[in-house]
Amino acid sequence: MSEPLKLTLLIKGKKKTFVEDFIPANVIIGALDLIDFEGTKSFRDMYNERVHFIADVFTDEAVTEDAIWDGLNALTFGDTLENILNQIAGVDPKNVETEPKND
Repeated sequence: MSEPLKLTLLIKGKKKTFVEDFIPANVIIGALDLIDFEGTKSFRDMYNERVHFIADVFTDEAVTEDAIWDGLNALTFGDTLENILNQIAGVDPKNVETEPKND
């Protein structure tokens, strides 16, 4: 059994962890679409889309786009979003080929 999805945000100066035990399988496709970033969008658009997606995945109404933007550390923001998307999609980033092989 896989681990539940967790997101820790700083809310009103206190860390709060939100846990999602069930995520419908149809969400996987959306996560894969957001992982596959080829530079065709600006980083601003990419991050906005990822934050919107993640806010929708969590059922707790306290997990909003604003709560994510305000509650994550800028120094780890991108990694945190990427890790959540990878977990939802069942992707191990260590096993993902970033460039096609020329055989």
